[in-house]
Amino acid sequence: MGPARPFYPARGVRGMTRAAHAAALGFEGPAGLSRWCDRATAERPAGAPLFWTLGANQSGKAAINAWRDWLLPALGAGMPIRIWPFEGGLRELLAPGTAVLAEVYPAEALRHCGLALAGSKRLRAARRGVAPGLLAAMAARRVVPEAALAAAVADGFGADAPGEDRFDSVIGLLGLIGVLEGMRPDYVPEDPWIRRWEGWVLGQTALPRPAATP
Repeated sequence: MGPARPFYPARGVRGMTRAAHAAALGFEGPAGLSRWCDRATAERPAGAPLFWTLGANQSGKAAINAWRDWLLPALGAGMPIRIWPFEGGLRELLAPGTAVLAEVYPAEALRHCGLALAGSKRLRAARRGVAPGLLAAMAARRVVPEAALAAAVADGFGADAPGEDRFDSVIGLLGLIGVLEGMRPDYVPEDPWIRRWEGWVLGQTALPRPAATP
């Protein structure tokens, strides 16, 4: 697949909706596309289904970038890959020369850092508003940002559209570091489907809200 034929359309295609996809798979509705950890909890809103990569939603973009820029080069280089939580706890999977894949969700990690945006994260002003708290979260995790990163935090990660992606990347990384530093547990529900197939969000302890009854 070359750059002229991207992995997913930049825009939606007529008839290609989550509802249509769910119906084709025999689900009762679009919620069937979501894993348990994708669903809303008492602490944060629902995330987009990880494998719904149609359109430029954040979850789809993150998954594609990870596959393209991280997993494929690692596989091509013959690097051993371990996947959390299917193969064990995060710390026990870490080893020199081994790539470890774990899923973080910025909306979840944002709350682990004690931060709340005053507006959409797409807005530079909202990202800039949490700059002091974000730097404090770094310090609490023993992260010392280089000058360029500290300046980007203070600036709200820029005025261009990818500023949101840069913000998410930093927040997600702090979520990972928080677990490694023992600030969040390496928790996975005792559910065989989650542990063997669906996976979980690193650092998440809140379970999904019960489905609303009609």
